[in-house]
Amino acid sequence: MEWMMGDSFGTALLVVLGVLVALGLALAVAALVVVRRYDLPLRGTVATLASLAYVVSPVDAVPEIPLGPIGLVDDLMVIIAAVVYVRGLIAARRDLGQAGLDHSGHAPRDLPRQPPPRLPRGRRGIRR
Repeated sequence: MEWMMGDSFGTALLVVLGVLVALGLALAVAALVVVRRYDLPLRGTVATLASLAYVVSPVDAVPEIPLGPIGLVDDLMVIIAAVVYVRGLIAARRDLGQAGLDHSGHAPRDLPRQPPPRLPRGRRGIRR
């Protein structure tokens, strides 16, 4: 029994599905590389994984089936927002490293600690 769709439509559908699976795998591998290479904090990892889960999920804010390619706009916006957020985290971590601070914003333990600044005598704790 032959389906209502021809061979060319079935082949095109398989090619499109194959491309989507390959794109999803590429995004997952890229996300894993970024998480491991840049030692992202937990919130960066959660943002990356949540954006990938949203893109793969069949539940969308703008569905693809009735709207066609317009339905992919929300997926694209989620990916862009996650990339911008993770790039900001990476830049902040890089700035901390250049300032000689560890990831928590503190000086490394091997550097000598400086005493807190001293206020002039008679001015400690007095507010006017």
